[in-house]
Amino acid sequence: MKKLAFIILFLLIACEENQSTQSIKNPNVYSIGFGSCLTQERSMPIFNTIKSENYDIFLMLGDNVYGDTDSNDLIELRDAYDKQRTNFDDLDLNFPFEAIWDDHDYGKNDGGKEYIFKEEAEQLFLDFWNISENDVRRSRPGLYFEWIEEIDGLTVQMLFLDTRFFRDALLPTDEKGAPGKERYLPQTDTSTSMLGDVQWNWLEQKMATEVDHRIIVSSIQFLAMGHGWEAWKTMPHERQRLIDLIDQSFSDSVLFISGDRHRGGLYQLTTTSGKNIVEMTSSSLNLSFTNEEEAGPLRVGPTFVQENYGEILLDKQSNKLTINLKDNQGIIIQTVSLNQ
Repeated sequence: MKKLAFIILFLLIACEENQSTQSIKNPNVYSIGFGSCLTQERSMPIFNTIKSENYDIFLMLGDNVYGDTDSNDLIELRDAYDKQRTNFDDLDLNFPFEAIWDDHDYGKNDGGKEYIFKEEAEQLFLDFWNISENDVRRSRPGLYFEWIEEIDGLTVQMLFLDTRFFRDALLPTDEKGAPGKERYLPQTDTSTSMLGDVQWNWLEQKMATEVDHRIIVSSIQFLAMGHGWEAWKTMPHERQRLIDLIDQSFSDSVLFISGDRHRGGLYQLTTTSGKNIVEMTSSSLNLSFTNEEEAGPLRVGPTFVQENYGEILLDKQSNKLTINLKDNQGIIIQTVSLNQ
């Protein structure tokens, strides 16, 4: 009898300890986690914190593996996915994912439409993320897609942009490593495109719909202007085109989430017509670097270079979005709220 009582007590304590590692889920909040830059070659302790958040869905914003390759069999990228699958299984990452790629899971550092193995890399992405055979991404070039959800009468639209498959060449810097000109200069050829004609037409159609909350997922930064790495600023005519499209849309506020930079940060812009654009960059999940702060036009506060992840919290009663950037212990670094 004493042995039975001990077993019951042990199970109760284990249950309580397990519950203590899980955040208590507020039924009035729909929660979305997001992050980027996850090498398969390092441990991933940040996911222990992320798992405790009990997110309804987690978004991978690109560089979800590091598999750059010039081999026609894409062996490096295949191996990267195989190792990442083992990592995910070992971590028991069984919550829902949605994903878009960036250059290192595209297969070419800073690559665009010139990458000759992009179709093969696309199939590897679709297979790794278990994209169903009837998904539109299986039947057309590029990985852009819409995720739309009705949440207690509120319509949330997420538009995942493919900034790789159709992107024209960038303009190399004339002073490599110089602050603000590290690798690229703003493109002077206004015929170049970030998204390509077909994706632009799709985006214009999707932006014309009325929704309660619109979230645009871009693997590279949209608002940031203070550096010379990859970003929408490398094609200022394309960046302005999207700002103008937001100005013409029904949304008073639009949220961008992005990755790529191995630093997190919050950015804000008010358009000429008074629309509010907010961007939260989250990077990286397990590949941080110590580097100097960069210039910060449009940035709110400093950047954060240690491991981090982001979250979007939709309060279904007040219709308010709260966007947080968190460190690997779940402590909030930056926060902003959007009301519609």
